[in-house]
Amino acid sequence: MQHAKRYKALLLDVDNTLLSFRPSSEAALRKAFQIHHLPYEDVYYEVFYWVGEVLWEQQRRERLSVDEIRTLIFPRLLSAIGIEADGNALSDTFHLQLHEEAVPEPGAVETIAKLSERYQLYVASNGVLEMQRSRLEIAGLANYFTDLFVSDDIGAEKPSERFFHEAMRRSKTEPRELLFVGDSIEADMIGAARSGIDRCWYNPQQLTAPARPKLNYTITALSELPRIL
Repeated sequence: MQHAKRYKALLLDVDNTLLSFRPSSEAALRKAFQIHHLPYEDVYYEVFYWVGEVLWEQQRRERLSVDEIRTLIFPRLLSAIGIEADGNALSDTFHLQLHEEAVPEPGAVETIAKLSERYQLYVASNGVLEMQRSRLEIAGLANYFTDLFVSDDIGAEKPSERFFHEAMRRSKTEPRELLFVGDSIEADMIGAARSGIDRCWYNPQQLTAPARPKLNYTITALSELPRIL
């Protein structure tokens, strides 16, 4: 069994690590359609999800930016479901609604409370700073974090080394002092590995681990974190 390493700080992803993205985004999508007086069916979220997956995969490969995804996703969704509407306006409304939606991952609040007694905690997320701050506040998590590193404020996106280097500069930490906890192999694990930061893969679906990058830890529940560190 690997001996635990003493870290100074933990970097944690938000969506699908601290907060469950699906219930939050599904509620925001339904409300956005209602606000724009558009018909809504449950299957529309499934289309939204898969359109988003295709675009986010391109972002993780550094071929699209978060802003470009925001511009593209709703016109593609509307085209796929055959509804004529203003995609940009719908996108703006969706993101405003998402500010107010937050469902913690199982065990997130209890785990973060415990970890905050031993470590400096930092958010490391692609997205919009004020949105993530609002959602973490609603979830009862914001006060546990020393700072929030979010791509629109950082000026770079995971998995780029610029994102991680700026996070280290702001937190006054070095790679050896950090552990990154996140669900995405491409954005989180590969991004952290490029910068020499240890990695903990949050894998609640118990997917097969990739050969690369090397993972220092793998957990299937957030409650495992305090026990392994």
